[in-house]
Amino acid sequence: MTPEHRVMNEIRIWCGQHNLLCFRCNVGKIKLPNGGYFDTGLPNGFPDLLILGNNGDIYFCEVKAPGGRQRPDQIKFQYMVESRGFKYILAYSIKEVENGIL
Repeated sequence: MTPEHRVMNEIRIWCGQHNLLCFRCNVGKIKLPNGGYFDTGLPNGFPDLLILGNNGDIYFCEVKAPGGRQRPDQIKFQYMVESRGFKYILAYSIKEVENGIL
């Protein structure tokens, strides 16, 4: 398991413990055996987790391993959602999620 997946799993468990709905969002295309592609339908830059709060709050959470950096498309997505009043969390550990939600 990668360090990023370890942090992501900690966040998902924490969300469950705090009665938050947390969805893992896979982005990208996968080549199929027949040569075609399966596209997840989510836009480039969409974060790893979508967290739904108890009061209608929506949190977009990008998870990075310690020392990891956002790609340009992730930074663009962050700006897009924050400019519309949504919350975006860049999480290197569970602490960023706790601070962003509690």
